[in-house]
Amino acid sequence: MKEARAASLQVLERLEEAGFQAYWVGGCVRDELLGREPTDYDVTTDAPPGKVQSLFAKTVATGIRHGTVTVLIHRQAVEVTTFREETGYEDHRHPGQVQFVKRLETDLARRDFTINAMARDRRGRLIDPFGGRKDLRSQVVRAVGEAEERFREDALRMVRALRFCAQLGFRLDEQTEAALIRQKSLLRHLAVERVTQELEKLWATDKPSQGIRPLWEMGLFPHLPPFTQWDDHIGRPAIPVEEMDRQMGRWARWALFLHLCGVPPKESGTHLRSFRLPATDVEIIASVHRLGLDWHLTPEEGSTGKQLLLSHGREKLTSALETAAVIHRWGPEEEEEMRRALLRWQQEMPVHHLRQLRVNGRNLVEATGREPGPWTGRVLDILLKKVALGELPNETEALIEEGCRLVQPGS
Repeated sequence: MKEARAASLQVLERLEEAGFQAYWVGGCVRDELLGREPTDYDVTTDAPPGKVQSLFAKTVATGIRHGTVTVLIHRQAVEVTTFREETGYEDHRHPGQVQFVKRLETDLARRDFTINAMARDRRGRLIDPFGGRKDLRSQVVRAVGEAEERFREDALRMVRALRFCAQLGFRLDEQTEAALIRQKSLLRHLAVERVTQELEKLWATDKPSQGIRPLWEMGLFPHLPPFTQWDDHIGRPAIPVEEMDRQMGRWARWALFLHLCGVPPKESGTHLRSFRLPATDVEIIASVHRLGLDWHLTPEEGSTGKQLLLSHGREKLTSALETAAVIHRWGPEEEEEMRRALLRWQQEMPVHHLRQLRVNGRNLVEATGREPGPWTGRVLDILLKKVALGELPNETEALIEEGCRLVQPGS
C-alpha cells in the first residue's frame, strides 16, 4: 500500500500548506505501530469539508454531512474527515448532531477504542491522549472514556470490540467487557447487515474463535440480530469453538458457524438468508454445510469423488472437505490425504464442464432430428459424466453416436 500512503501524505502536505492541521488517524496509525501494513490511510483535519473540496482537484462528497470528503490522488482514494464532536445518539447507532471543532483531542475522544484513537502527523509525532500505544503493548481492547457511554452511543462497537480481539489477537479490558455485558440488550438496535459485515471480517482473521466465543460466554445471541429472529434456541457449541481457527476458506467458516449454532443442514438456507447474504452465497454455503456434515467419501472412491467434482466443482468440494475435517475430527494427515485425492481426481478427469465437451445441444438436435427441448441438457449431462469418468472419449463422432443412442425409445 505504498501508493496509498504516498497519496495520503500529499493530502497532509497540501492541508498544512493551506494553514490547517492534518493527521493520519485511526487504523492506519494502529497498524503501523504494530508493524502491519495498513489497508488504507485515513486523514483528519480542522479544515471544513467545503475547504477540503476546494483544495483538491478531484473529490467525492462521500459523507459531507458528517464532515467526510474522499480525495482522489493518482487513482488512490483518501478519506478526509473534519474534526468533529457527536451528540444525540437516539438510535444507538447514528449521531443526531455533528459539530465541527478545532481541537484534535475532541475528535479523538468520540472514537471507539483507545487503539483507534491515536493520530500521527507527517513528521512522525504521535498524538495519543487515551493511552492507545500502552494498550497496544498490553494487547488490550479498551473503550475510550466510559465504556458504557461508548456502547450506548453506538451498539455496533460491542461487536467491533470482539472482532478486534480476533483480528489482533488481543483481549477485552475488564471494565470494557463488564460494560458490554451490562449493555448487551442494545444490540437489538443493530441492522442485520452490519452484524453480517463484522462476521465476514471475523472469518478473514486467523483466530475467529476469539470473536465468536463471547457470543456464548456473554449470552449475546438473544439480543443480537439476526439470531433474535431464529425460532430455535442456540445451545452449547456442537464442537470446540477453537476449531474455527483452522486454516479454511470463507464458505467453510460460515458452514462451521452454522454447525456450532446447531443448525440442521435442511434449515441452512433459511438461517443463512436471515443474514441477508446474497442468494448465490446462501446456496453455496448451505451445500457446503450439508456435504461436510454428510461426508462419507474416502480417497479410494475415485468414481464417486469425480461425480461430486462434476456436480459441485473443486472449490465448493474443498470447502466441504474443510468443514468435514472439523466436524468429523480428522487429523492433519487424514485431511491432507483427502485433499491430495481431490487434486488427483481433478487432474485425471479429461473434462470438468459442459463447455469442454466436443458436442453441444445444436449438434444433438441436428443429429437426431428432434425438436430442441430440455432433453438436450439431460443428454449432455450424461455425456459429460461418461467422458469425465473415462467411459467415453471426448470426440465429436463418439459423443453424437452415444447421444443418439440415449434418446432412442427404451434407452
